[in-house]
Amino acid sequence: MYRILCSALLIAYSTSGIAQIQASPHVTRAVVDPSNVIEDRGSELEVMPLQRATPLLASSTHQIVHRVATVPADMPLGPRTLGVVFNHAMQVQGYITGEVAFKMKGTAQATNGFHASLYPGLARLTAPNVYVVRARTPAEFIAVTKRLQTRADVEWVEPIVTYGKLDGVPSAQ
Repeated sequence: MYRILCSALLIAYSTSGIAQIQASPHVTRAVVDPSNVIEDRGSELEVMPLQRATPLLASSTHQIVHRVATVPADMPLGPRTLGVVFNHAMQVQGYITGEVAFKMKGTAQATNGFHASLYPGLARLTAPNVYVVRARTPAEFIAVTKRLQTRADVEWVEPIVTYGKLDGVPSAQ
């Protein structure tokens, strides 16, 4: 009798409105400027050319947080002035140093057609054919990534993006 009563109460509770978990309303953010969008493993990654993030160590949690500021578009990217991106598939903000990794097909090497002006900071990452380039600005990051993605001798292209916490209130995108 006890089992029947418990089962009946459980069924009544689960079919009532009390047990229904309502999803919070989620508004997805649209692309602001399609010319700043690159493909990253099937998702849209929008580069924010007028934003840079400074990584900081939070004293209370001892985690890295990022403070985002508006800057000129030609301000260089680097480990202390990260570029800001928005991953539209994950709906999260990420950060870039300007590095883009890529792998050549088969045994091909990144020698022919890889001029320093088009592929800044080209260096072999691992043998035999994984390389990295380092763009200096968001515009160059977009151009280099798109250029690598159109090459027939490149197997894959991976823009290097890290995701982390914001320091304080997120800035307006």
